[in-house]
Amino acid sequence: MNIGAKIKAFRKEKRVTQEELAEYLHISSQAVSKWETGASSPDIDMLPKLAIYFGTTLDNLLDFDQSRLDAAIEEILKESGRGGNDPARSEAYLRKALEKYPNNDLLLTCILEDMQEQNGNGSRSAEIIEIGERVLNCTKDDANRIDVYRIMAETYHKMGEQAMAEYYLEKIPGVHFMYYEIAAAIKSGADRIKNVESAEDLCIDKLICMLWMRRLEADEAGQAEIDAQAHATFEFFKRYPIYQKITEIMETLWNDGSIAEIYQ
Repeated sequence: MNIGAKIKAFRKEKRVTQEELAEYLHISSQAVSKWETGASSPDIDMLPKLAIYFGTTLDNLLDFDQSRLDAAIEEILKESGRGGNDPARSEAYLRKALEKYPNNDLLLTCILEDMQEQNGNGSRSAEIIEIGERVLNCTKDDANRIDVYRIMAETYHKMGEQAMAEYYLEKIPGVHFMYYEIAAAIKSGADRIKNVESAEDLCIDKLICMLWMRRLEADEAGQAEIDAQAHATFEFFKRYPIYQKITEIMETLWNDGSIAEIYQ
């Protein structure tokens, strides 16, 4: 339903005439008539006044359905192949979706994550910082904000700007639990399994990354020992089908050294 049709529906529900609405808004009744027929649309500064008059929200007046938007974005993220072995493809797919949903903070945050995976030589650091600041200026979602703080801290560290890296690091709240862990405990059925699997994937990812960071500080003998630990870990988790995908990704990053591009 377009804005004119919504105004007409609200006006009829409130049982007021075009003239009465026009008087409240200090405009002509002809202007209201043109809105309702679709010949013109109200100026943006009129929208809050209309919402207040009809006792509704701007989202409702504009026929905005957040649940439909959330579902559309979720489907786009699934189709993008995020979390796989081709972050460039995922980024391109999400950038195309961004043309339809400009400034969507979740799409922008996911694009940042894909860019970070491709930023091994630091060539995209400036662009990451620019988009990160853009997300921080528009997002109202704490989860997105924390993800961006992490990306900004890691990117500034890669750029050698340690003060800025630590500035964003300090914005990240310290936590002693994981969402997935709690969700697995309080949910049931398919939702429980989904969160258990997400927690397991995250734990494997972080375990391998922690081993790599220990390796950075080790001598040659220590590095060989940690390499053996990592490969034993890979072999253990690959025995279980549900862990194979994340384990294979982490093993590839370890073997070709590209994990260093993230945690160096």
